[in-house]
Amino acid sequence: MGRKRRTPSNAMPSPALCPPSQSWPLVRLGQQRGALLATCLALCLGSPLAGHAAAQHKPRTGLPSLASKPEHTLVLPTHERDTALIKFLDGSGVHLRRGRLVSQNPQVEAVSLSLEQLGVQVRRLFPQPDALLDTWREQAEARTGEVLHDLTLFYSLHLPAGLDLGPLCDQLNRFEVVRRAWPVGAVSDPIASPVAGAGDYSGQQGYRGPAPMGVDADFGNTYSGGLGTGITIADVETGWTDDHEDIAHKAQGNYIGLCCAPYPWDHGTAVLGELVGEHQELGVRGLVYDADVLLSTHQGFAINVPAAITNAIAALTAGDFLVLEVQCQDAPLGPHPCEWDDAIFASVRLATASGIHVYSAAGNGGHNLDDPSFGGKFNRTVRDSGAVIVGASQGSALTAASFSNHGTRLDLHGWGTSVTTAGYGDLFNGGLQSTYTALFSGTSSATPIVAGAAAQLAGIHSQVTGLTVAPKQLRSLLVGSGTATTSGPNIGPRPNVRAAIESLGFPVVDISGTLVPGGSYTATSNGAPGDGCVMVFGTAIRDVSPIPVPPYGYFMLAGSLTRKTSGALDGTGQLSYSEAIPADPNLSGTTLGYCLTWQRFLSGQPGVGAFGNVAAIEIQ
Repeated sequence: MGRKRRTPSNAMPSPALCPPSQSWPLVRLGQQRGALLATCLALCLGSPLAGHAAAQHKPRTGLPSLASKPEHTLVLPTHERDTALIKFLDGSGVHLRRGRLVSQNPQVEAVSLSLEQLGVQVRRLFPQPDALLDTWREQAEARTGEVLHDLTLFYSLHLPAGLDLGPLCDQLNRFEVVRRAWPVGAVSDPIASPVAGAGDYSGQQGYRGPAPMGVDADFGNTYSGGLGTGITIADVETGWTDDHEDIAHKAQGNYIGLCCAPYPWDHGTAVLGELVGEHQELGVRGLVYDADVLLSTHQGFAINVPAAITNAIAALTAGDFLVLEVQCQDAPLGPHPCEWDDAIFASVRLATASGIHVYSAAGNGGHNLDDPSFGGKFNRTVRDSGAVIVGASQGSALTAASFSNHGTRLDLHGWGTSVTTAGYGDLFNGGLQSTYTALFSGTSSATPIVAGAAAQLAGIHSQVTGLTVAPKQLRSLLVGSGTATTSGPNIGPRPNVRAAIESLGFPVVDISGTLVPGGSYTATSNGAPGDGCVMVFGTAIRDVSPIPVPPYGYFMLAGSLTRKTSGALDGTGQLSYSEAIPADPNLSGTTLGYCLTWQRFLSGQPGVGAFGNVAAIEIQ
């Protein structure tokens, strides 16, 4: 399959911040700059202008909650001292023209003049043109009926040396036209420290196996849509070793947006090993190894995360995935999911409202996200980005890892310790492009497990029904069919791909019988009563780049093909075929062949028809 991608617009400088107030303690500012600032504040805070500003402001109703202005800006040790963010009121019509903020609202002119005199540089936070951001918002609102924040009203501020961050934000927050000005925290890879020619390590990937230990990804891969074929995954994080032998077939050179991503970088390599590790005899096998990937870096800076997200949005379409492999530290408790930041929340909500599935690491702080110090930002009844927030279990055990953040906002979890994937080199180190680990840990390792299971289900749903599943619909499906934890704080259930497929009533083929030489097998196709069914057997399987057969999905059988039976599913929704197994002892431990059924939907469910899963006839 060719790689599906849009050409992203060139990255533009990120946005800037704000100043003024008559009572501002002008710390470390020269007397001349202080006098200029006092003049600006007197102009912009006077009652005539404030009244005019109120008349100009016509906010839309139903916008999701953002943080309120604080009485005093708390600057934490994790905050960058030379950057901040600012958002203007909805309806204020603020734009950046030749480095200056402009609007019909006169307070904006005062803000711009103040920042200019203070030496603060203002930049657009999101690199896409205003017209494109407006189009995205309008289309997403039409798709979902949700009201979204206007991304053109977010800017970044870049402070000169000697200008105090806290007082700057406090003074900007005194302007009525300023929705809020706030500091920017730090970001890091959400990896936890674990508590040794490359071989075939797929047998060590227990997270791929059946529930309750794994997510049953091996079963998901037996569906044409479960390979990830036709789906693009944008990984938003720091960096990658993109030419690593197990991910280069999908990742090499596929950078979008900001330049340049750190290389080599094990963290991104390990994430992509879980998702798209090449299906071959060496290395690991990704959960959706036939998906395409794009690499969108934030360069290690929190202020770049919003731009990295919209750069990914620009290259994706509805039904694609965005994996947010980053944790932020700008709340009193940290680290935490990055959507705590209002600009990141707004961009994630735009993505999900546009039909893009977002899977975000919960972070490794060991915190309860329901703690009041988070200000209700992880209370789904207050606001919901539509993303899936992923916690981490203690490996295969169905209990929360001690380091994993937890709380009611967490949706699902994956293995958080001892994950085998590409990178690092503790399992095998054959040089920069040939390293493997058995110790990848944290919500870092958990997030791609959950995202991979979700991408399988999204692909299967699309192939069977002909419809793209919405992000919140898929989230509900995964949560409702998942394997619950047995103890510890809430990190959500573990995905169970087979249970989710069965709950949807999609075609499923099962093999039963006495599976030994001289025995017999029965292949049974399950579905809706009355549907037409054709059962085909093959001697080989095409599980990389299968043959597209619109609108029924991808045909995965290969080798010698035989049509075994056909007819309508009976009143119990089944059609079966039985056959003797040759009495040849050499067949023990081999796969006799594969069964695939094609079902024509005549019972009224969505879609024309679909291929079922490929079921292997494995002889014991």
